Amino acid sequence: MIEEPATVISIDDEHAVVETEKRPACGACTNAGGCSTSVLSGLFKRRHNRLRVSNPIHARPGQRVIIGLQENALLKVSFLAYLLPLVCMILMAILMQAAATLFIWQIGELPQVVGGLLGLIGGFILLRQFAGQKQNEPGYQAVILRLAGTVNVEFSKEYIG
Repeated sequence: MIEEPATVISIDDEHAVVETEKRPACGACTNAGGCSTSVLSGLFKRRHNRLRVSNPIHARPGQRVIIGLQENALLKVSFLAYLLPLVCMILMAILMQAAATLFIWQIGELPQVVGGLLGLIGGFILLRQFAGQKQNEPGYQAVILRLAGTVNVEFSKEYIG
């Protein structure tokens, strides 16, 4: 489970809107002032992300909480987000190259470029459809795990008695 601290902004039924603080990946790096990643993150000034998450602990607005997301869900979505548009782009460029060869089009690389762009757009459309199908599945939703500052301790059966 991947965990992140957040603040509850509002609640509705069994869900809450939380705000997480955006941090650069290299925030603790000693070269943070001189690397290009920190410079790029400075260009995008939005410091907070708002998410709608499941609220099984009935947290209230203003409370600091720890939200979590299943690691396998994040890996699947990340894999699809990066790979699906790229694969669609390459496949469409190859198909357009084959079509140009088949129909003896003598217009240079234009068919491959157009095919690549159409494939990229098609990949993003497929990705959006996948996201729409998975957004209400519990395994793909972030959930409030506990209030911040509390510890989730699990004891094995041998210690419980």
